[in-house]
Amino acid sequence: MTPPTYAGIAEEFAEDVVLADDITGFEAKDPVTVSEVLLTGATGFLGSFLLKDLLARGLTVHCLVRAADAEAGLARLRKTLGGYEVLDQVDLSRVRVVTGDVTRPRLGMEEAVYAELAARIGAIYHSAAKVNFLTLYKWLRKPTVDATHEVLRLACASGATLHHVSTTGIFEPKEHETPRKESDPTGPPESLSLGYTKSKWVAEQLVQEAHRRGVPVTVHRPGQVWGDSTTGACQPNDFVWRFIKGSIQAGVYPRRFGLDMNMVPVDYVSAALVAASRDARSTGQVFHQVSARSLDSDRILELVRGAGYEIREVSILKWMKAVSADVQNSMFPLMRLIVDLERFEAAEFSDEATRAFLSGSGVVRPEIDEALFATYVSYFVRQGTLPEPVAATAGAG
Repeated sequence: MTPPTYAGIAEEFAEDVVLADDITGFEAKDPVTVSEVLLTGATGFLGSFLLKDLLARGLTVHCLVRAADAEAGLARLRKTLGGYEVLDQVDLSRVRVVTGDVTRPRLGMEEAVYAELAARIGAIYHSAAKVNFLTLYKWLRKPTVDATHEVLRLACASGATLHHVSTTGIFEPKEHETPRKESDPTGPPESLSLGYTKSKWVAEQLVQEAHRRGVPVTVHRPGQVWGDSTTGACQPNDFVWRFIKGSIQAGVYPRRFGLDMNMVPVDYVSAALVAASRDARSTGQVFHQVSARSLDSDRILELVRGAGYEIREVSILKWMKAVSADVQNSMFPLMRLIVDLERFEAAEFSDEATRAFLSGSGVVRPEIDEALFATYVSYFVRQGTLPEPVAATAGAG
């Protein structure tokens, strides 16, 4: 891992990148021998697929869930897995629900429960995150930065390798001549426009510092996580899908809009992360789970039209006016992000080292083409999130 440069770092982050003294190194366990793991964020989108893939490896998975008790926590898991259409693929008999909260000391567990869990687990998959593009960094410090300290403390108490989910969003959003590699420096945080990406940058610095102290870790940076390449299951509050839905609702699409993001199917992110984590060579490494190319606004419009939606291109001002006139529009609550997106210069990412590491693992990266986009649309239509495409409705008649 590349050591961070803290010279001149903004005062806002100076104290937060300091790792607690009680986090110290230990010898990594052979991942092949690990049979029980802890997963945070199991009730989230990526977490649901990580749970499925970890169980498919024959592991017992302890899931940290915010709930009144284990029964309520299991009910939350069932609901989430069902919504993402993976419940039937999960063996819940090997799931152990642990009630707690990543923001609290000992992750919100009683001391005896914490000690018993630490004695059992050999790896921690930390995917819990508060994803909110509208919230300031200071409001994300506790669920992201403080939580990372607590997860690292459990890693030290249990001798478990930490597999930390970060994001490609921690790179400075400026166009470079070459794509950002796994080994390239990230930040600086003051150049990041979102409180969310700032908090994820700080969290990754803590994980990297822990590794320099001898804590076995891996870091995983997905792009914008999109739906399952088989079922199309996706999170409805994803920004790009809200943008697509809002444009369909308004019947118009912004011409030359500055939207350009690297979208990657969730099942690939999960499979790649789990495969790397089960290989002892991965300790200390950074992995990128990204697509070969980003999707820009023009390409998204092609895909939307190709899926059967009739939509008219207008100026960005006319699009904003149409969206703002309808408080029920999917994009209405997010309109204040549009100005920032118009100034956003997307970075390109390289995953060459990651794909070389995974060579022979059987993990294949699907590309987001017309067929896969149609699968996503079908899922959202099934869920009632999107209307039936006009072309499909006409064909049915």
